[in-house]
Amino acid sequence: MAAASRAADLVVVGSRGLGGFTSAMLGSVSRGVLQRAHCPVSVVSAPRRRPLRRPSDGSG
Repeated sequence: MAAASRAADLVVVGSRGLGGFTSAMLGSVSRGVLQRAHCPVSVVSAPRRRPLRRPSDGSG
């Protein structure tokens, strides 16, 4: 990965966001990429899934 990043403009790494402080903590893969890459790195996470809610029709 580090060798491939020499020719890249940007490396994008996904994050599952596990843990209590998901915005502050990086996983081992994300951290390793940040330490070894030879270009900028973007760590992105998928939006949190929320349960679908049915719209209220007022019938209670």
